[in-house]
Amino acid sequence: MSSFPAPGPLITPVLFIAFNRVQPARKVMEAIREAKPPRLYFACDGPRNEAERNRCEEVRALVSMVDWDCEVFTRFSDVNLGVMMGESIAMDWFFENEEEGIILEDDTWPSQSFFWFCQELLERYRHDERVWCIMGNNLMMEWEHEEEDSYYFSAHGYGAYWGWAGWRRVWEKYDVSMAAWPKYRDTPMLDGHFRSRSEKAETYMLFDAQYRGVIRSWDYQMDLGRILNRGVTCIPNVNLVRNVGFGDGGTNTINERDPRNKSDHADLPFPIAHPEHMLVDIRRDMAYFSRYIRTSWFRRFKGKVKGFLPTRVDKTLTAALSKGRGSSGIQ
Repeated sequence: MSSFPAPGPLITPVLFIAFNRVQPARKVMEAIREAKPPRLYFACDGPRNEAERNRCEEVRALVSMVDWDCEVFTRFSDVNLGVMMGESIAMDWFFENEEEGIILEDDTWPSQSFFWFCQELLERYRHDERVWCIMGNNLMMEWEHEEEDSYYFSAHGYGAYWGWAGWRRVWEKYDVSMAAWPKYRDTPMLDGHFRSRSEKAETYMLFDAQYRGVIRSWDYQMDLGRILNRGVTCIPNVNLVRNVGFGDGGTNTINERDPRNKSDHADLPFPIAHPEHMLVDIRRDMAYFSRYIRTSWFRRFKGKVKGFLPTRVDKTLTAALSKGRGSSGIQ
C-alpha cells in the first residue's frame, strides 16, 4: 500500500487498456484498486494466435479485483486490432461516455498521487483550450529547476503518453489516420513550431513513418493534433508513472537498455503548487530532446524507416544531419 495521504475521494473515471501481459497488468490494476475510481473502463485487445489466448483471458480475469464501490464497463475484443486501432478505439469508447478521465495501459504503473494530480488538473484546465493533456511520466527528474511549482508546461512531445489524462474536447480533435498530415507537411505553416532544423527533420520522419504505416502506434496522432492546435502539456516535476513494459513483451519498448527505461517513480507532494503563468519550459524541452530523442536508438530507427519516406522529407532529414544537430525542444 502507498503511504500517499489522498486529499479526498477519487471521483475521476479511469480507462485501463490491456492485452496479454499478466504481471505488468496486475501491478497497474493493483494501483487502480488502491485509488478506487468510481467508474472503471476495462478494454482488452484480442489474441493474435491460440498461444496468446490463455494469457489474454488471464488479463481479462483481473476485472475480478474490483472489490470497491465501482461501476465497471468492459470492452473485450474477439479479434486482434493491434496497438494503433485497439488503443484508439478503446479511447473513442471512453470519451464517448466520459467528458474527461485518466488513461492507463498495462505497462504504465502509477504512483497513487498520479490519480489525484490528474484529477486536480483536469478540473483546473477543463475549459482552457490551450492545455492539450496532463502527463504522468517525467524522465527528467534530475533536472535542476529553481521554481517550486509541482509541474511545468511543455509544447513538444512525441510518444511519451505513459499514463495521462485528458478531455473529450481534445479527443474530438484526434484523427488516427493523420489525414491532415500531407497537407501541412508540404507547407511552411509548421515551421514556427520547431526550434531547430534537426527537430523538424526528425519529427517529419516520425510522422511520415506513422502516416505510411511503418509505425503502427496511436500516440503520434496526438502529437500532430497538439501541434496543429498549438497546445501545451502539463508534466509533473516528479515522475508519477513508471513504464514496466520494457523487454521482449513490449511493442515499442523492447530494449531494456533504452535510456527511457527508468526505475524511479514517486509520489508528488500535496497540495499542488500551480505555475503562476503558462510559460513553456524551453530549456527543459531542449534538454529532453538531446538526451532521449537524439540518441543511438533513434539513429538505428532512422535507418530502418528512411527508405519509406518521401524524397522531400528524406532530403530534409539528410541535410539536417549533415549540418550537425542544433538544440531543440521535445518532450
